[in-house]
Amino acid sequence: MQSFVTCTLVVLAVLVPAAVWAQSCHLRELDLCAATGAGSNKISTTDADIDKQCGVLAESKECFSNFTTRCTTPIQRELGALVTQGAAELGTKFCTKGDPLRVEYLKHAPCIAKTQPEGKKCLQDVRVGLEKIEEAKFQERITVACCVYGRYTACTTKAVESQCGKDAVEYGQLLIRLATSNLLDVVCKGYDTNPVCNTHLPPPGTKAKGNSKSILSKLFNAYVS
Repeated sequence: MQSFVTCTLVVLAVLVPAAVWAQSCHLRELDLCAATGAGSNKISTTDADIDKQCGVLAESKECFSNFTTRCTTPIQRELGALVTQGAAELGTKFCTKGDPLRVEYLKHAPCIAKTQPEGKKCLQDVRVGLEKIEEAKFQERITVACCVYGRYTACTTKAVESQCGKDAVEYGQLLIRLATSNLLDVVCKGYDTNPVCNTHLPPPGTKAKGNSKSILSKLFNAYVS
């Protein structure tokens, strides 16, 4: 769940600049929505854990939906729905007991859960990356986002494959493709080894400044905390 939420936020960071939000709405409302879902960032390893996680995610989703209905234009809502459609469909499968995707997830989850401490290092790079996307010129945002995505996938692949094998890695990549409707794979092909990323991103392990005003950065920080 953590990987596809992370990648969805990277896509939104490119397509939805902070200026789209209505000024009459308070960002504190989004903070509360994020706080609602903050407890869902653990890797569930049993059906009971998944059911609990899905309940929390449903509450958070409803909170965000109420906010966007009041605070964004119809076009902005359509854009958001398009970007998050894959994640929504994946969430439905994940939260349906007995669904083949959920059954397969539970096979890999116990081992993947062991990699979470190492995976947190990967998420720190994403945090820095979201700040860099915010700072980038609009025409460079896709490039920077693809660099963030490439670094994140390389980092998580290394962490998972070393402990859980290639099958678990391939399954995780499938979840990301489903969540983003293959958008990131198509747009960002080859960026995992593209040297241009060295000019757009600081070295891996760099700490985030923590002063971002981006709504999506705030949501991500709440999600991974």
